Formats: sequence, C-alpha cells, structure tokens
Amino acid sequence: MPADLAPASHRVTGFRRLLRIPRPPASRPAPAVGVDQARERFAELAAADDERHGGITRSQLFEPDGPALATVVIWHGFTNAPSQFVHVAEALCAQGYRVLLPRMPHHGNADLLTRELERLTAAELVAHADLALDIAAGFGDRVWVAGLSAGGVLAAWAAATRAEVERVVLVAPLVAPKGFPMPLVRLFVRFPALVPRFYMWWDPRKKADIGNSPHAYPGFPVPGVMPFLALSEAMFDHTVEPGHELQRVVLVNNPGDFAIRRDAARAFASTVFGGGADYYGEATIEAKLDWWHDFVDPWTTHAGTTEQVTAILLASLGVADPTAGHTLVPPLVQLQPR
Repeated sequence: MPADLAPASHRVTGFRRLLRIPRPPASRPAPAVGVDQARERFAELAAADDERHGGITRSQLFEPDGPALATVVIWHGFTNAPSQFVHVAEALCAQGYRVLLPRMPHHGNADLLTRELERLTAAELVAHADLALDIAAGFGDRVWVAGLSAGGVLAAWAAATRAEVERVVLVAPLVAPKGFPMPLVRLFVRFPALVPRFYMWWDPRKKADIGNSPHAYPGFPVPGVMPFLALSEAMFDHTVEPGHELQRVVLVNNPGDFAIRRDAARAFASTVFGGGADYYGEATIEAKLDWWHDFVDPWTTHAGTTEQVTAILLASLGVADPTAGHTLVPPLVQLQPR
C-alpha cells in the first residue's frame, strides 16, 4: 500500500480519547413542504448572494424540463465557488437530474484577496447544510449529495445528519491538509486559540498570481479552514454518527491530489460510513491522467473535461455502476467495494 494511503486512524486513537472535542451545533431539519416552498427556500439561500458575488459564483439551481430522476446537492471546494460545478450541473440536468449548487458561506467573492473566511463558523456551516437539504427535500425526489474538498466534508455532514440523503460521494474530503499531523488537527479543533492567524497562500511562490480559476481565492486565513475540520473530527470520533442507513457511499481517491492527506480521507470515510451503508466503495482515478486536487474545475489546469467529471460522479452515485454489470462510459476510475 502506498505510504500516503496507509491507515491514519489507528495512530491517533489514544489521542482522540484523551482530547475530546466539543459537540458541534446540532442539525435542525426543517424540510420544505412541496415544490413551491422548496423554491421559496432556494430564494432564501440565494438572498445571501449580493453585489460581492458574480453570477456564476452564486448559489444556483438547475431543473430539468420534466420530472427529475433525483435531486443532487453538490458542494464546491474550499476557497472556490459553485462555478466549479456549473458545467457538470448543466450536464446532469440535461440527463434529467435536478442539481443544487449552494455557495458556501464567505466563498465566491469577486474580491479574491478577501479575508472574509476568517469569520466562518461551524454553526454557519451546519445551518447552511440544513438549508440546502431543506430545499432538496421539498422537491419530493430522491436526494443525493456530493462535494469536493471542504464540500466533501459538508456532503458527509449532510449524509450523517439528514435522513433525506440516500447516497453520498466524497471527492477528496478535506479532513486534514497535506502535511498536517492528525493530532495537530485535533489540537487546533479543541483549542482554536492556538490556530495561527496568518494568511496562507496556496502557492507561496506565486501568491496572488497563482494562475488558477478566476473564481477561486489564491489563499486563505488559516482559521477559515477550522470549522470544516471541527465537523470532520466530530464525525471521525463518532461524536456525531450517521442517524440512518445510506444506500451508497463512495470515496473518490485521486493519486494526483497533493492538497489533502489522502490517508486521512480514506480513514475518515471508512470510519464514518464503512459499516453503515448498503454499499461502500472507493473510486480511484487513474494516476496517468495527472489530475490535481481541483480536477472538477473547468478553469484550472490538470483537470478533467465536463464529460469525464460527470461520468465519474454518476458512476460513483451508482448510475453507471460497474459492479452492477454496466460499463463506465470512460475508463477513468476503478470502483472497488469494501
């Protein structure tokens, strides 16, 4: 097994017992009743967008012409915006899926150098996830969720805390940034006053000239990542556990991802969901594709095409499931049940 995929959880088990973290704010479901109320709730979500946010970085809802096969909620990555998944959402909508792309709090600003993320709280994330699921539930269709990076943590949270969710795809969930020891993550979550207050560039050599998506921040204030880690840690040590059995959970593992700890993501997904889903598996992207962390983003390099990303997402959701005798459209992933 590659070193970066060696199990992470056993190395910190004793530390977890020693350093208990506070329980995050509880989910407060208030599902919309019917389609009209679902659209009213979406207007409430969209009202959080203002002159600071460009059209493509705002929360968006894509609806097919006829009845939807399912409602899919997809969360973008840390320091990015719904623009990451707009083209994929359009492709899914064309195939008959309703797709909700929520803009996470303090993301999607036109001012890419904003320090607004330092104000993000776990309570905001929980309320945001609840509102997204309240909207999805109101349409009355099956509800599936997916997310990349920090969005993967929110997707996991929604799957664990909302009974409406049937299937979840975790794409490189941000359980620990690359190079962060798990005990240090735990320590920062338990004692937020210890978290460094500086601004971290994604590429310290290029700083603001990172040359990435025009909708993504080139860096972030370090405290801005901690609310996501607080939620993942609470699920990791079973302070918050899935309250219902899921039909399907798939972790998307990308060998070209050097932004997160892949071993921690694997340990997290299997610990939280491995024993409580009808199907649990891992979809591994072929290393030769040389895709990086934000491989879903059409504005960045080392990324897949819209068709490729859509196919991977659908396969992971079980729509084009090789384990059920179907053929995955492009031979991009190896999907292995656990």
